Amino acid sequence: MKPLFLSLIALLLPFTLFAQPDTPGNSASAYAAYSVNNALSSMTIAGGSTVGSWDADVTLINARFSVNLEALQNGGSNAFQLGEFVIPVERIESDGNRMTNNIHKYLEKDRHPNITFTFVSAELQQATDAGTEVLVNGIINAAGADHAVSFVSNAAFADDQSIVLSGTVDFGFSDFNISRPSAMLGTVRASEELQIIYELVLTSN
Repeated sequence: MKPLFLSLIALLLPFTLFAQPDTPGNSASAYAAYSVNNALSSMTIAGGSTVGSWDADVTLINARFSVNLEALQNGGSNAFQLGEFVIPVERIESDGNRMTNNIHKYLEKDRHPNITFTFVSAELQQATDAGTEVLVNGIINAAGADHAVSFVSNAAFADDQSIVLSGTVDFGFSDFNISRPSAMLGTVRASEELQIIYELVLTSN
C-alpha cells in the first residue's frame, strides 16, 4: 500500500509547488507558462533482459510549467513555480505490438491510464558550457504506486526562449510493485533496472 502522505502530496503539489511570496524578481509576472513541444522532444524507457536489451518510446507528454527564465539562466532561486508531467500509458510504444501490449499490461493501463511525475523541488546546481544543472526531486506514480526520485537534469536555452531539459532517470520494476516481465516459462526475464532517457523541448505558451 503506498504511503498516504505521498498520495496527499501528489494531489496538492500541482497547485502549490514552489509558490513564493511576491518579492522583487519573484513576482507572478516574472514567471511564464511552458509546455512540452512533443514534435521536437524525445523520451525513451530502456531496460535489459536475459536475452538482450529493449526500449520503448513515449510519444506524448503532457506537461505544464511556470518558469522564471531569468532566474534559471542566472542561477537564481525559485526558477520553477509549477511542474507536472502526465504520460498516457497508451502512448508508450515499442517496435513490436506484442511488447507494446505487454508494457501496457504490466503498467495496468485500464486501471491506471496515466503515469505522472510531480516536482517536489528543483535546486540549481551549477552553470556549465551546456547550460544549467538542476537537481530535481519528485514523485513518479506508475501502475498506481508512488516512488520518490532524485536526478540531475541539464537545462539549455535557445534564442527563442525555449528550454531544453535533458538527462536520465534510474528506477526499477519493484519501485512500483511490478513483477519483472517473463516469457517462455520464466526462462526469459526482464532485468530489474530501468532507465528513462529524455530530451524535452519546453516552449512558452
